[in-house]
Amino acid sequence: MSVPGDEITMLSVASALANLGALEMGRWVHAYIDRNQMNMTVSLATALINMYAKCGEIESARYLFDRMPEKDVRMWSIMISGFAVNGLAKEALDLFSQMKSAGFKPDSVTLTGVLSACSHAGMVQEGLRLLDRMAADYLIEPTIEHYGCVVDLLGRAGQLEEALALINRISLRADVALWGALLVACRVHKNLEMGEMVAKEMLKLDPVNAGARVFLSNVYAASGKWGLVEDVRKGMKEQMIYKPPGSSSIELDGTVHEFLSGDRSHSHSDQIYKMLDEICNIVRSRGHKSTTKEVTFDIDEEDKEACVSQHSEKLAVAFGLINTRKGAVLRIVKNLRICEDCHSVMKLVSEVFDRTIIVRDRNRFHHFNGGSCSCRDYW
Repeated sequence: MSVPGDEITMLSVASALANLGALEMGRWVHAYIDRNQMNMTVSLATALINMYAKCGEIESARYLFDRMPEKDVRMWSIMISGFAVNGLAKEALDLFSQMKSAGFKPDSVTLTGVLSACSHAGMVQEGLRLLDRMAADYLIEPTIEHYGCVVDLLGRAGQLEEALALINRISLRADVALWGALLVACRVHKNLEMGEMVAKEMLKLDPVNAGARVFLSNVYAASGKWGLVEDVRKGMKEQMIYKPPGSSSIELDGTVHEFLSGDRSHSHSDQIYKMLDEICNIVRSRGHKSTTKEVTFDIDEEDKEACVSQHSEKLAVAFGLINTRKGAVLRIVKNLRICEDCHSVMKLVSEVFDRTIIVRDRNRFHHFNGGSCSCRDYW
């Protein structure tokens, strides 16, 4: 195979591993490139930086970034976005300043990463100022992605009315993702009235949006309106709208192990559930009470607790604790948003077992360490 072909192959593999969150295999690819003395082009280095960032291994991403004698705007943007998505807002903003000082002109992707960093850092005024000055300072017209970051920024700060006003004010037509950012804020700040309105706006744009329908179901369940819950569920069934089952994966010795909620198909299932019982007992002794409000079935509280106790990310963590050395970092990829109960349990597990746990869910990274999370409990 020719060298260009090798590079193209490595670019494709690195991209696939980034999506999988398969760090061990990604490191093998990086070592393969070095071992075979392949030319570390800007494109190839950028793909590896992206892979490391999306696996939560931001230190390796920064190390490779710093080693590269040549950089382009895309590499700077990927590194800035990597810091932002991993909750390292200060590092992202510092790198943005370095980028401009080095003479590089930010593009639309760069500014998305910077706005995301502002959101993580709670820098409301700075984010709003950047949005207002994008066209004048960088000759870039704000896109839906930029507005989505600012809606997330305002939502994190609890400024839901301002976020709604921004959506109603923009000249671009609000899309499902933009309303979805506000929906997250409504859920976090428990503004069910606005959340119901937002979910209905989402359904106008996307009538088969499972997330909006599930949120409506959650709103009605929280209010004890089980008849309306049943109406939503019946409508989803009739229109064949299904929320994908929750699944979580963890990589061990180059093999990706995947779990579904309540899964007992793994060959180590007995040991996994024994460890899960130990985890449950420990967190209860620490005062944890299961959060079951996201279970929208009209069943006994005990049954609801059983449901959340066997969520896929808990099974993945139990598997990781059994099969890795003490102190090893556990890296989990979740296809959906991590639920409130699992988030609370992960914080306690990180403290009790003295482990760093990195969960990449559908929305962002969660770095659990010493009983706290990098997302500051906003996701």
